[in-house]
Amino acid sequence: MTTTSSEINVDIGQWLNRGWDLIATELGNFILLTLVFLAINIAAVSTGIGIIFLLGPTSVGYFYIVLQKIRGKSVYIGDIAKGFHVFVASMLSAIVVYIFVMIGLFFLIIPGIIVMALYLFVFPLIIEKKMDFWTAMETSRKLVMKNLFEFSVFTLVLCIIGGVGALLFGVGLLLALPLIFSAIALAYVDMFGLENESAVK
Repeated sequence: MTTTSSEINVDIGQWLNRGWDLIATELGNFILLTLVFLAINIAAVSTGIGIIFLLGPTSVGYFYIVLQKIRGKSVYIGDIAKGFHVFVASMLSAIVVYIFVMIGLFFLIIPGIIVMALYLFVFPLIIEKKMDFWTAMETSRKLVMKNLFEFSVFTLVLCIIGGVGALLFGVGLLLALPLIFSAIALAYVDMFGLENESAVK
C-alpha cells in the first residue's frame, strides 16, 4: 500500500548509504550484472533493434534482482530476464517516459529532471505489483508529487552519480549503475513496501 503524504520521508543520504551497503555484499556479482545490462543495450543499438525496446525490460529485470537482494536473496544474474516476462508494460513505459523526459529536457534541464523524478518508481511497480505501464506511471507520479522537490533533488543526485560514472571512461558506470538502481529500489520499498515473494515470481 502506498504511504500517505504525512508518512513520506525522503532521505537521500540514507538511500545512497543503504544502497552502497547492499551492493557491497556482492559487488563482483553486481558489476557482472551491470556488464550484462550494458552489453544487452549496447548490442540493441549496434544491431539496429533500438535501445528503447530493450532498456525497459532489462531495467525491470535489474530492479527484480535488487529487490530480491533486499529480501535477502543472492544475486542471480539470469534473473535479468524477468523483465521480459512483462515485456509490453516495461517497453511501453520506457518509450512513454523517454518521450516525456525529452519534452521536459526541451524546456531546459530542470523540467527534464522533474519528469524523471515523477516516474522514478515505474519499473519497480511493474515487476512488483504487476501493473500495466500507465497505471505504474500514474501511481509513481501521484506519490512523487507529494514531495516533488525532494524527489527531484534525489533524481538530480542520481543523474550526477551516473554522469560522473560515465565520465570515468565508462568504467565508473560499473559502480554507479548498481548504486543508482539500489538507491531507487530502497526508496521504492520505503514508499510502497515489498510484495510477498510469491507474487513477483
